[in-house]
Formats: sequence, structure tokens, C-alpha cells
Amino acid sequence: MAEDTDTTPDLTRGVPLRDLPLDGVLAGTLGTGDDAEQVLLTRFVDDDARDGPVRVSAVSATCTHVGAPLAKGLRTGNLVRCPFHHACFDLRSGEALLAPAYAPLTRYSVEVSGDGDDAVVRVIGPAEEPAPGPDAAVAPREGALHRVVVVGGGAAGFAAVERLRREGYDGELVLVSAEPHPPIDRTQLSKFYLAGAKPKDALPLLGTDWYAEHGVELRLASEATVLDKAQKRLTVRGPDGAPTVMGYDALVLAPGSEPVRPPLPGFTRDDVHVLRTLDDADALLAVVGDSPESPGTQRRAVVLGAGFIGLEAAAVLREKGVEVTVVATSPVPLARQMGEDVGRAVRAAHESEGVAFVTGRAARWNDGVLELEDGSRAPAEGRADLLVVGVGVTPRLDLAKSADLAMAGDDDGGGVLVDACGRTSAPGVWAAGDIAAWPDATTGRRRRVEHWAQAQRQGAAAALDILGRGEEGGLAEPAFFWTKQFSRQYRLAGDVPDLSDGSAEVDGSLTDGDAVIRYRDADGRVTAVAGVGRDLEVLQLEEELLRP
Repeated sequence: MAEDTDTTPDLTRGVPLRDLPLDGVLAGTLGTGDDAEQVLLTRFVDDDARDGPVRVSAVSATCTHVGAPLAKGLRTGNLVRCPFHHACFDLRSGEALLAPAYAPLTRYSVEVSGDGDDAVVRVIGPAEEPAPGPDAAVAPREGALHRVVVVGGGAAGFAAVERLRREGYDGELVLVSAEPHPPIDRTQLSKFYLAGAKPKDALPLLGTDWYAEHGVELRLASEATVLDKAQKRLTVRGPDGAPTVMGYDALVLAPGSEPVRPPLPGFTRDDVHVLRTLDDADALLAVVGDSPESPGTQRRAVVLGAGFIGLEAAAVLREKGVEVTVVATSPVPLARQMGEDVGRAVRAAHESEGVAFVTGRAARWNDGVLELEDGSRAPAEGRADLLVVGVGVTPRLDLAKSADLAMAGDDDGGGVLVDACGRTSAPGVWAAGDIAAWPDATTGRRRRVEHWAQAQRQGAAAALDILGRGEEGGLAEPAFFWTKQFSRQYRLAGDVPDLSDGSAEVDGSLTDGDAVIRYRDADGRVTAVAGVGRDLEVLQLEEELLRP
């Protein structure tokens, strides 16, 4: 990709065509100064023929997800991958092809004057002509679609709704969500919203106006209770408790998960918190305050669980000046998910910021003390003001089980059995997100993936399949996940093997936040990669995961 330089070309003045690489991009601006727009120029040739006719396109230079610089990402053919969260865009049309981005890049008009290597490329301004669209509409798989119902207002449900409308589906579209607000970016809650770095009005994935303008019926604070797969009917209980029965031509089940609440004494008290919804985050903010300069009344916390959510919550609470003790069943956090080397580095980073760790199993929460099964306690001295429980989530499978949908076995993580396009055992019903046992694109192993980006990708894949536009073989991207631990972000792609049989090979220094990790299965095959501080290299290694 483009190298960092001290000067950035003003593309309105023109740049030599020879400066545009065929396998990279050129970053520049429209004009100069603080208000200059960041733009990527890309050079193409027809049918990848190096001596073919030259084509040049210009699109905005920052990812529409959280603004990452695409010039530092990876270009492959006509596509560019975001270095932060691995979204993918078409460099010619600007279309967002892969979550977690869904909004397109801005396209710009380009003028090429002169011939050969002496030609000059100049960006005029935002393009007025429509972007190249998808191929002509393809008939839906099972005849005309009059109504599509999506259950779940999380990542997968949102992505299904957004993609259906983006692809031109103009029939009835209903989104049923248990939450009282339109879909939000849940990843921001533990990473940024609690820290005060993201305001509440920035959390919605799309404004309420979008749903109204695109004819999406929002059924908020509502629960799908009965699925009649034979008659293709769904019963929904609204916020007033009254049931409504609606028919569907296609149904996407994406109800997500709910946090695990151990059935232990004291765990129903008001000072016990979980972190899953916006209400959960607001409840925490109400007691710990917005910042160290504006503290709340609760200044000492115990976090039960050293998984991703527990550790992210611990980091944010510590950054707010709260004393934090993490209680985990293993002395090395994330060892199963990312390997012991990463786990030790993450724990060391937390301890350097003042987080204490205790190993043990919880027995009861008693007057500000988490008592453990071995008789020890957390915190070791004094009392805490609150307990944050982050010991995992449980997929919401009641509806699918009551409809007798085929389920995956325990070895596959349970969940609704689906094929690579998200189709369940019932005609006209798809499943995506936390409840779906989806074949992994890297290994073929069927598994449930409780990660935001993958849930969005599954929801979009189900939408495309409903419209008869799904790719042959279904979703063909490695599962992707990222986590923020204080100032460092770890990114992971692929299917991490059982590390008791496989291995995790570290290249670089985890202590310094500059490393990549290759995960090999028992046969020596690399099935997953992770990294910290090496975004482009992780992207390149991710591309290799699917190669024979």
C-alpha cells in the first residue's frame, strides 16, 4: 500500500499516471488545509492485463466503519481491506462488501489527460453519475417475496435488513427486536462508550429515519414467541404483552445471546452488573461516573470472568480510576481463545495498570465481597462497591428449539444447524449470529462464533441467499474478531485450534505490542492468525488462510 510521506499530493492539481501502482493505491487530498478531503486513487487495467486499457478511480480514503486509513490496508485486485477491522470495499464503486462496514465510500470524478506514462490524473470532485450497481436482479430462490421477517436487533439482524434493502428488495420487511431502540454498535459499549469516548447518539448503526424512509417496520421491545414453520407464521409479543401473528415468505432468526448469570447466592442484588445492552452500560456509568475527574459513588469493583468482555470492562473501569480485581478460573486469561503467550501479555498489561488478579471459582457475593470456593476472597482486603459478571453468554435458542429446527451437537458448540448460506432445516428459515452453527470457511468445522463482525457477515450472507444472489459455497471469509485492552488492540482471524493439540507461534514481541501469532492445528496447518501492532501483516496472513 502507499507509504507514509511528509507531503500528500493535492489531487485537484493532478499527479502523473505513472505514480499510480497497479497493485496499490495513491493517497492524496482534494485541496489543502484542515478541510481537505482524503482520497484514494487507484489504477486498473481491463481483465488484469498489464498492457490493457488504463482505468482510474477515486474514492474516499477512510473506512466508513470507524475511519481507519484505507491506504494502510491491503489492496487485492479491485478490492481494499481495512487495516483495523477488516471491512472490504470495491475500489471502483465504493460499495461496502464486507462487515463491519456497510456505508459506501464516496466516489469522485477523475480526469485523465495526455497519453502513456506522460498522462496526468486529476480529481474533479464528488461523482454525480450513479455508482456501478449490482448485476441485474435475480429472481428469489422460492418465487416472489412479499414479506421478510427478521428476528433480532443485533449485528446479524441489522445486517440482514440493511443488505436486503441495499440489494433492492422492496417487499414488506419487519425487524423484531427485544431491545427498546433501533440496532446499535454493541462493540462500542465495552470499548468506548463506558470510557466516555463515544457519546450515546453515536451508537445507533442507522438513525430511526432510515428505517422509516426504507419502509422497515420496527417492532421494538418485542419478543418472537412461537414459530409455526409449516404455516410460515410467527407470533410476536409486543411491549404491551399482546400477541400478534404474522406470516412470512422468508424468516431470519438472529435473536443473539444473553449474558450468563451464575445461580449463586447474592448474584441477584442491585450491585451486580452485566454488560450486554445499552441499559447495562448506563447502569454501570450511573455508579462509576463518566471519568476520573467526574467519579461516581462506586470506586472499587470485582470483575468475575477474564474473557474478552470481562477484561475490556476491567480496563475501562481502571482507566476511570476504579480499583479493579479480576477473578478467573485460570491464572492465564484468554489462554484458550488466543494462547498462553498472548494471555500472559494481556495479564501483564492489566497488572501494570493496577488491575489485580485472583484465581478461583466464585461461591457467593456477600456484602461487597466475592467469596470463592477455596475460602479466599476478592478483593483480598476491604469491600468492593460492585460486581461485574462477564463469564460468557448463552444463545437464545428457545424459539428455534420449540419449532424443532435441527440443532448442532455439543462438540460444535450447539446452536441451530445451518449450511454455508445460513439455511436451517426448515424451508424459508435462515439463522445467523450467535445462535447459528455455521461451517467455518477456514477449516470447514461447524461452530458458533460469538463475534460482532462475523454475525454481520452471516446476516448479510443470509439476505443475499434469500434473494438468490448468494455466493456458491456461502460465506467464504475467515471469522474475524478484535479486542481492546488499554491502549492495545488485538486482531484475530480464522479458527483457533485446540491448543492442547496444536500450537501458537509468536513472531515479534507481545510485551512491546508488536507481534503476529500463527495458530497451527495438530497437522501443522495454519488455521488462524492474530496480531498486535502489525495490522497490514495480519491482513496479508488472513488472505493466506483460505489458500489450499
